Amino acid sequence: MKFFAPIAAAAALMLLCGCETKDREAFSRQIEIRSVPSGAPIVVDGLKMGKAPLSVGVETTEDGCFARKTVITAIPQDESLHTQVVTFPAFRISDPEKSRVPEKIIFDMTKSPAQGGGVSFGD
Repeated sequence: MKFFAPIAAAAALMLLCGCETKDREAFSRQIEIRSVPSGAPIVVDGLKMGKAPLSVGVETTEDGCFARKTVITAIPQDESLHTQVVTFPAFRISDPEKSRVPEKIIFDMTKSPAQGGGVSFGD
């Protein structure tokens, strides 16, 4: 009987101290991506998504901010065009606007980094 007492106590302790996991609700938003000229291959966080124009879904917070650092790249298809990259930081409560998910991204592949780059948001 003395042998079973510690085993019974351990089993009771494990039942009383169960782990609780909260289901974290996943949120997402769509971003419309275009390029000038159209047809630029789009890469999101290293994954080829297709050619612009296209719409991609990204994981967000409940308030519409990027849940994690996200890098979106437009690859030129001609030597006269330039690679365009935009990076969004993960959500930080101290500065949420930097990680806000835009509705639309337009990559102007004709603009070089010396010209200020060719990434714009909106129409």
